[in-house]
Amino acid sequence: MSGASLYIKKDLKITDVQVEILMGILNIYSLVGSFAAGRTADWIGRRFTVVFAAAFFFAGALLMGFSGDYATLMVGRFVAGVGVGYAIMIAPVYTAEISPASSRGFLTSFPEVSINLGILLGYVSNYAFARLPLSLGWRVMLGVGAATSVLLALMVLGMPESARWLVVEGRLA
Repeated sequence: MSGASLYIKKDLKITDVQVEILMGILNIYSLVGSFAAGRTADWIGRRFTVVFAAAFFFAGALLMGFSGDYATLMVGRFVAGVGVGYAIMIAPVYTAEISPASSRGFLTSFPEVSINLGILLGYVSNYAFARLPLSLGWRVMLGVGAATSVLLALMVLGMPESARWLVVEGRLA
């Protein structure tokens, strides 16, 4: 969003305050996902909750990428924010529950490392997409997140469910 905001402002002709709200509102929106993540993880399992978060990322990226006005952009930001809240809560839990005790501390740092790597790749891709025409560049910058969310969901579906959750559900086998 940081790279796209300059182009969004020009293309949609929005004010500085609208840009500031667009940029900062994600933290408030993520509270919704954070509050719901625990219940969802207990209900459908840790692994499927990560997939659920990826679905929010996918939908949010598509909404933002195809938005034609500020309101639709904010709806997309809300959907993506809910996904962020889910991911922030469930990724460390799932990682800790599937990790062997001997490497749990090391492996639980991966979600944080992945977030920072994603931010770096976002800046690099924004630089590359900045050469596109104004009305297309920022949409690609935001929409490309849909591809990474699909990759996340597919990779997690190949992983086992948390043994801790399976035991809680009475699925001892």
